[in-house]
Formats: sequence, structure tokens, C-alpha cells
Amino acid sequence: MTNMMPVELTGHLFKELRGRTCRLLAGEGWTQSKLGKSLGVSQVMAGNYLHTLPTHFAEPLESDLQEAARSLAEILKSGEVSRWTLKLTIDNQELSLRFPFQDSRETSLVQIVDMRKRLSSLIPLLSPQVRVNIAIATSDAIDKSGIVAFPGRLTPVDGEARPLSSPKFGGSSHLSALLLDIRKFVPDASVIINLRWDSIVSDILKRMDLSPLVLQREGDILIVNRDVVKTEALVDEGGHGFEPSLYVFGNSPDSVVRIVEDLGNSLEIMA
Repeated sequence: MTNMMPVELTGHLFKELRGRTCRLLAGEGWTQSKLGKSLGVSQVMAGNYLHTLPTHFAEPLESDLQEAARSLAEILKSGEVSRWTLKLTIDNQELSLRFPFQDSRETSLVQIVDMRKRLSSLIPLLSPQVRVNIAIATSDAIDKSGIVAFPGRLTPVDGEARPLSSPKFGGSSHLSALLLDIRKFVPDASVIINLRWDSIVSDILKRMDLSPLVLQREGDILIVNRDVVKTEALVDEGGHGFEPSLYVFGNSPDSVVRIVEDLGNSLEIMA
């Protein structure tokens, strides 16, 4: 049995089921454009699925998953699908995979798991002493209950970022509050990550032509103002009992990942 946590397994199975269905339909002549539209992904992602080898799971999950892919392919071919749900029991926990549409909370859970994996090897380089966290808001989030994060943050272990527990809505009061304040001026901001802040990171950001907004601090509260619309990065210079931090935010995981990857790759070169 895989050692992924249930919510990570759910996110992985979303991709795996899509990928297997995509390859089955491509074998019957479906174009990448048609595949993406039917499976709720971009044309580029559909192409990625076609060139990715499937992950093999232990039985009975492997057989169930392949049968589910065949069933979903037939349903999509019929053109009559509006909602399709696969229920699996793994380690005595029931998981539900819904296709082709996910609600906003499901989407955010899958996105945060995927984002952690994409940045896992870079986060240790960028981790402050308080450690890194990621937060992703649903489209209608109005408080922290609509924002998913990793309780306990992400811990560098053997060169990778390891979560202490599964991501949860309301999992980070600090990042949630900051993201909600950003959304007052940038309504489509939905993703934020905290990173280390020092002179080296500052110099790299200058070379990246990214000018962060320096936030004012009132006690333990960071004050966000309208100038936040001019940037994708915020800096808390810290103070007594507060470590300096960089915050990168954006309207999608991809936009934030690109900045963090550029920053992390530059640090790797300098190391």
C-alpha cells in the first residue's frame, strides 16, 4: 500500500484516473482539445497525461482504478455525463473522486497537494526558521474556513518538504488572514506561500525584476495597503519576536510556483 496520506492519495488518484481515461480515449482518436474539455483540464495537461506512464497500485485498487477509467471513458463517449463519482475505501477511510467537475473545496485540496510536491525539493532552501506553509482559498472564501493550508507547516526532511498532517481548511490562521487582506485589493488572489527573507533573497528578487511591498507591522498584525496591486511579493521585515519573511502570492498555483522555482533555482546555483 502506498504511504501517501489519504488526501494526497485522493489528489494523486484524481490525476491517475484522468490520465488513464485520457489515454483510453486518445486510442480511439480523441484530440487533446476534446480530451481537455471533457476531463476538465487544459489541452496542455491532456497532452501531459498522454505522455505519462501510469502508476501501478496494489490490488484491489489497481483493478478498480482501471475499471473506473474504462467506465468513465464510456460515459464520456456517450456525451451524457453531468456528474460521476468513484468511491474507494483505503485503509478503512472512504474517499470520493468526482468527475468531471470538482467543487471549489475539492479543487483547492488537490491544488495544495500538487503544489507541495512541485516545490518539495526547493522549500528546504527557502524555509525560514518558522518553516514554510502554503494556503489556497476557494473562489468564495470570506474567512479562514474557506482557505486550506497545512497545520503545523512543512518541515524540511532529507531535502524535501514534509507535512506534519494532511492539509485542512482553517489550517493556518496567519496565512489566511494575510491572504484575505490581500483579496480586499486583489480579489482574484487565491494562493500564498511564506519563505525566508534575507539579503541574498532580496538580491535575487532584484535580478528577477520583482519589487516586494514592505508591510508595516502593528503588534502581531501585518497591514496590507492598496499598493499590493503593484506586486506579487510582500515582505515582513520582522521585529522583536518576529522573523523576517517573504510572502509570494498570486491568482493560481502556477503563478506562485513559477516565482518560487526561479528563486529556489537561483539559490541552488549559488549554493
